[in-house]
Amino acid sequence: MAASVLPPNETRSHPRIKVRTEVTLSSDSQLYTGFSENLSEGGVFVATHVLRKVGERLDLIVVLPNSEPVRTIGEVRWVREVSDRIDAPPGMGLRFVSLGFEDASAIRAFLTKRAPLFFEE
Repeated sequence: MAASVLPPNETRSHPRIKVRTEVTLSSDSQLYTGFSENLSEGGVFVATHVLRKVGERLDLIVVLPNSEPVRTIGEVRWVREVSDRIDAPPGMGLRFVSLGFEDASAIRAFLTKRAPLFFEE
């Protein structure tokens, strides 16, 4: 894989919340269970060494405490490879593609109890 592809400098639609939740990703050829680094109403960053291509879509399950698992499709928007220059885990930023009303409500309710990781200006 080429050099890290980091998220573009764009205004985010939703603030990210630093939270560690169980996440399962699957495609036709692979299954991965791991943890999120942060979560928003629009997507999730999954810490993993198993990076997929930007634009690829994966089946995604996010396990929230005291809630049914959120099941959706996640599209890889950016990847971060292993690097000696930054102190951050490798992984992928995934955008929720087809989030149902109940799942979106569960994520929103979960996130309203936590402070944002980054604030919009």
